[in-house]
Amino acid sequence: MLKIAESMHYEVYKEYEAVLLKVKTSNKVVTIGDFYGDVEKAIISPEERYCVMVGCGIIVYFLSEPFNPYEYDRKCSQWKEWYKIGDIWIQDVMLENNGLIEIQMENGKKEKIQIDVA
Repeated sequence: MLKIAESMHYEVYKEYEAVLLKVKTSNKVVTIGDFYGDVEKAIISPEERYCVMVGCGIIVYFLSEPFNPYEYDRKCSQWKEWYKIGDIWIQDVMLENNGLIEIQMENGKKEKIQIDVA
């Protein structure tokens, strides 16, 4: 496993195509993402409300109980995903204010996505 992000209460690791979250206070480890071709980047929001992961698509995983494990083709309020179907590669992601994220695709196109951070 390779650590790719860390905050005060969380660590994010990648292992092959899976993305794993370790909750430092409990040592709980849960799968929070899965990417065809591996994850490119993960960022934990400054207030530790969510983790944004990019690669072939985007997954935003909300950092709160019950920490449901991520599964393909499953709808769950624990995460949101974009561009997971198809062959859209995201090379970079930047967090902006109030749940706005900016992504850069491999073709150079940039897009902003608003997420609900209630």
